[in-house]
Amino acid sequence: MKENFHEMEKMKKEAIAAGMGGRSAGASGYGVDVRIAALFDELTESERRLAEVVLEAAADLSAFTAGELAARAEVSAATAARFFRRLGYESYGDLRRSVREARTWGSPLYELSAAERPADFARHVAQDIDNLKRLALDLPPAALAAAVELLVSARRLHVIGFRNSAALATYARGLLAHVKPDVRLLPLAGQTLAEDLVGLGPGDALVVFGFRRRPPALREVMAAVRDGGARILLVTDASAARTAHLAHVTLRCPNQGASLFDSYVAPMSLISHLASAVGAALGEAAENRLAMIEDLHRRLEPFSPAGRRTPRG
Repeated sequence: MKENFHEMEKMKKEAIAAGMGGRSAGASGYGVDVRIAALFDELTESERRLAEVVLEAAADLSAFTAGELAARAEVSAATAARFFRRLGYESYGDLRRSVREARTWGSPLYELSAAERPADFARHVAQDIDNLKRLALDLPPAALAAAVELLVSARRLHVIGFRNSAALATYARGLLAHVKPDVRLLPLAGQTLAEDLVGLGPGDALVVFGFRRRPPALREVMAAVRDGGARILLVTDASAARTAHLAHVTLRCPNQGASLFDSYVAPMSLISHLASAVGAALGEAAENRLAMIEDLHRRLEPFSPAGRRTPRG
């Protein structure tokens, strides 16, 4: 196990070194989100504040000057200049140019208007594969273990996601409900969030899927749940900063798409792994639940291939 971990760390460092060898993210193929993630643990407190501001402003980065970002993060201009050089950019202008070239955070409208040719399917698949490789290399094993522990130990699980994240939340609820009782998808039809969240407290957990773009209401939901004493697992992308502060465990997934839309292959893979890990950790309880589900399948779906009945007459 230790040998595998050290080998993954070696591969990660080699990938980062190769990616940061070029003059800009556009040239090297590694965006500012990847560079920040690779160095985040080594950053000073002031640099971390600036990194979070950069990630939050990434969709409109070209609209900000370096001084404006520094002021938002409450750091000096000199600290900002050192930070951008530490990421591998010659200057803030170099960073802005690379973001425009890479179009890492563009909206679908921007991506569509900027596209010079139809998306190539092979490039589309290659980008998904790259996202999966980055997820395997960059996801901290300690954070992954903490996420599984949170899911296993929770008395009740509530799962939520808005916009594109709603599909991820639905998938996660479906898998987790196979191995663990009392897993609920929010919001319930006809209910308000206030009615769904009331009563959440110590022993409960909220699983949040918060991929861009995140509505402002998501932070308020997380803050209210945290104030009530429930724990929060956030599955998100590299651009989340303020929402990540409210989570007890954060798992970040690469979601860069090859053309018009973001990719959700990496988070879908992560959801499957988390549900499987929870089932393995719960052991006999999960096996018994799965067996009961299969019994009900046979009872309620008698004409399915697994329980086909011979027709009369």
